[in-house]
Amino acid sequence: MIRVILERHLKEGKREDLIPLLIDIRMAALRQPGYISGETLTKAEDPSVITVLSTWRSLKEWQTWEKSEARKKIDKQIEPLLREKPRVSIYQIMAAEEKTG
Repeated sequence: MIRVILERHLKEGKREDLIPLLIDIRMAALRQPGYISGETLTKAEDPSVITVLSTWRSLKEWQTWEKSEARKKIDKQIEPLLREKPRVSIYQIMAAEEKTG
């Protein structure tokens, strides 16, 4: 499994414009083979920084999604809301723990 960390820096006043696009891109990702889960986070000390964490079964499945027309179409709508290009980091999951109870 891999974890993809995508960090976006929004232009001032664009947060409300971004939210429906993030929902659209998540709904499209849910239909992609290999997509396991995702979270969207806002940096506590700077709400203009939005980070999306997604988990994929394989690097190849992420790359297929990354190059897909559905993703590119939504990314084109997101791009004008950003101060800079998104930063994407990909990590292979070595170990995971969950606390129960």
